[in-house]
Amino acid sequence: MDELQRLRKRHDALPDPTEETIADARSRLKDHMRRPVPGKKRTWHPAWGLSLAGAATAAVLLVPLVLLGPLAGGGGTDEDRPREQSSAQMRAVAGAQDLAHNAAITAATERDVMPKPHQWSYLKELNAETKVDGARLRGTPKETSAGEVWSRFDDWGYADFRDGKLSLNKGSERTVDYRDIFSLPKNPDQLLAQVYKTVGKYASRPTLGPSGSKGGPLNDEDQDYDLNAFWHIEACLRDSALPTGLRAALVGALAKIPDVRYGASAVDLAKRPGITLYRIRGGYLREEILIDPTTYEYLGHRDIVVKDLTEDGEDLRKGDIMSWSSLVKAVVVDQPGRRS
Repeated sequence: MDELQRLRKRHDALPDPTEETIADARSRLKDHMRRPVPGKKRTWHPAWGLSLAGAATAAVLLVPLVLLGPLAGGGGTDEDRPREQSSAQMRAVAGAQDLAHNAAITAATERDVMPKPHQWSYLKELNAETKVDGARLRGTPKETSAGEVWSRFDDWGYADFRDGKLSLNKGSERTVDYRDIFSLPKNPDQLLAQVYKTVGKYASRPTLGPSGSKGGPLNDEDQDYDLNAFWHIEACLRDSALPTGLRAALVGALAKIPDVRYGASAVDLAKRPGITLYRIRGGYLREEILIDPTTYEYLGHRDIVVKDLTEDGEDLRKGDIMSWSSLVKAVVVDQPGRRS
C-alpha cells in the first residue's frame, strides 16, 4: 500500500527519544510513505452493516476503561472560553493564500469542543479502483469500494470489521496519533513551524536508511521538508475526526507550504464539490488534496499523471489516475461499531 509516512510529534517537555525508538519510528514512517502507485492509505477493511449480532459483539468487546484527563492540545478544551474577535475580513477564495487567510480567521475565532479521551472517531472512506485489466483509470471510476475504521481518541485502540465481525485491536495504527494532532497550535504559521520541526527530526538523521535500517543514506524525498510536511498534514486531516478550528488551522498551514498550488474546482468520489491544494512531484505527478473551502473538511485525495513517463517498467500516460479516495464520513461516537 502507498501510505503517508508515520511521523510522531513529541511535546517539547518530553525527553529526546533513544536511537532505538527513532529507528522503530522511522521504520513505521517509511512503511506509510506515499508512492505514485497504486495508492496511499492505511488498511481499510470493507464496510459491513452492523447487525444485531454485530452489535452484541461490540458490546462484548467493550472493556472497562480508565478515563484520562482532557486531551491536551491545539484547540484545547475551550468551550468555556469567550470567542475571540478578529478585525480581519474573510476573502473570496481565488487562491491558496486566500484560503490560508480565511482558515486563520476561522481557527482563531472558532470555539472548538474537543472529544473525550475514551470516545472514538468513526471514519468511512471510498476508494476508486484505479487499475483494471492492466489499464490505469482515466476519468470517473466505474468501481469503488468502501472501508471504515474506529479509533479511540487517547490512541488506546482501534476497531474494524473483519469477516463480518467487529474486531477490537489494542494500540494505534494511525499515521499520526490523535494526541500529537491535538497538541498542535491553532495558529497556522505556528502549526506549520511545528510540523517542519517534527519532519526535520526524522529527515535530518543520515544514520538511518530509507527502510529504517542504520547506515544507509537519505534519499531526496527524505530531505524534502516541504513534501513531507504536505504529507504529514494530509495524514492529520485524512485519518481523523477533528473540530472545525483545528481543522481550519491544518488547512491554513497546508496552503502556506511553498510550491503548494490551488485548483478552483474539483469533485470527489461522493460527487461533493470542493477545491484542491496540490503539488507536482517529480515533474510528472500531481498530488491533490480535496478540501471544502467553507468548512475546511478533508474530502479526499487524488494523484494524477501530468507527464508521460515510464516508472518501474510501467508506461504512465498524462491523465492516468494513480490513486483516488474520499473521506465521506468523520464523526465522534461513544463506542466502536456506532456510526453516529
